[in-house]
Amino acid sequence: MKGYWKFVTFCIIGGVSALIDLAFFNLAFFIGTGFVLSRIFGVLISMIFNFTMNRNVSFSARGRSVRGQIPKYLIVYLISSTVNVVGGFVAVTLLGSGTIQANIASVIGIAAAIPFSYFGLLLWAFKKN
Repeated sequence: MKGYWKFVTFCIIGGVSALIDLAFFNLAFFIGTGFVLSRIFGVLISMIFNFTMNRNVSFSARGRSVRGQIPKYLIVYLISSTVNVVGGFVAVTLLGSGTIQANIASVIGIAAAIPFSYFGLLLWAFKKN
């Protein structure tokens, strides 16, 4: 049962991270920053939140070296983001274009990436020695 709550906590932190990403993206975009820089800003802020919360709450890895965890976290994040984008692309290709289809495809990409992110962080980036 402990693993179940760890996964639920991980998903809640991911959801909050996504909201933080959107909030900071919209804030930067609203004040006139270009789209790409606004997206980068939102993603970076949410990554810092996500790393900190998963390290300290989801995986209770605060007693271990941050220097060893950050590169592993970034690699896991890169792999899961790639799975997210590729999964979403495949889904939108199959579903067709349109706003509803694009949003469904995005959710499919996110869902496909969750196991890669969760198990990558659990078994590698924040692994207990």
